[in-house]
Amino acid sequence: MQKTGGMFEDGTQMTANGVLILYVLDLMEGPLPEDILTELIMAPGLVNYFTMCRCLSGLINEGSVLRELDSMGKAMYDITASGKETLASMKYMISGGLGAAYESYIRNHKDDIKRRTRIDANWLRDAKGNYFVHCYVREGLNADIDITLPAADREDAETIVGNWKNNASRKYVEILKVLLDRS
Repeated sequence: MQKTGGMFEDGTQMTANGVLILYVLDLMEGPLPEDILTELIMAPGLVNYFTMCRCLSGLINEGSVLRELDSMGKAMYDITASGKETLASMKYMISGGLGAAYESYIRNHKDDIKRRTRIDANWLRDAKGNYFVHCYVREGLNADIDITLPAADREDAETIVGNWKNNASRKYVEILKVLLDRS
């Protein structure tokens, strides 16, 4: 057995975790950013972060998962045709209850997950202590809207992130109105 991330996992368990990643990507029917894929895989608490990263890396190396950068440089993951073949031949490794739990969760949250994949924002602090908020709307791998704004402090940055995530279309229209004001 190999010790990974404080947990002992054998080769069969690592393979099952890889099949689980393929299963989730297949259910989502489109590319997922790394943070959302990680959240989906780790949600039940059955796979730790380090194991997931190791499995994902192996799936990329063998061509079962495609890792591409979107137009903003964020990693996006999708199942390949080879990955679908692997999933079809090894789906038996996902126990009925586990597979059903993931399928049910994704079915019930798919619209929200897709929205979060499409519309997102995050803040960062640079080396000088300045805060910036990156807001975007993505269609596939391309950003339809990509705005970076300065913020006075962390609290303001978090407020901007929350407002963008909750109603990006309205906030974008408000920004355009201000910028297009000809008075």
